[in-house]
Amino acid sequence: MTSEEFKIQVLPWARRLYPMIRRLLKNDAETQDAIQDLMMKLWDKKDSLLKLENTDAYIFRMAKNHCLDLMKKKKPLYLGEDEQLKLVNLPDKEGNFDHLEKFDHVRKVIEELPEKYRQVIQYRDIDGFEFEEIMELTGYEVPYIRVLLSRARGMVKTEVQKIYSYEKGTTSRSF
Repeated sequence: MTSEEFKIQVLPWARRLYPMIRRLLKNDAETQDAIQDLMMKLWDKKDSLLKLENTDAYIFRMAKNHCLDLMKKKKPLYLGEDEQLKLVNLPDKEGNFDHLEKFDHVRKVIEELPEKYRQVIQYRDIDGFEFEEIMELTGYEVPYIRVLLSRARGMVKTEVQKIYSYEKGTTSRSF
């Protein structure tokens, strides 16, 4: 593979993989470093990429495995009591706390979905992949992906409605 072919076929993946890597690593600087490392690894394997049947799936899998390796190497960060108090007492600016709380509820519900639903909703709604890309990554046909996505969204909506109806002290609520 020439450098021009690499630029055309592989480098665009850096932008496409960013949301997924960011979601896994939860840090912009680490995400940028991970993408750079990944591109270097792919450059080293540029000649073997031509022989692959599904290069896109290989790149995606390599990125995911690279992130998992990085996450294993991370040591947990323990905050002292003073730092924890500072984080808890951050001021609520412009009602962002409400928005962050709702986002956190949705994220938790998505994490608890069965694997195939969680995978499809993350690829489509969080990472922004197209249906054809999801098909390559999962092996599912596009109509089935649409069904899984619709069901996953419905499950998330139902669970979030339950959370908020319990918080309001009612048993059901229609939005």
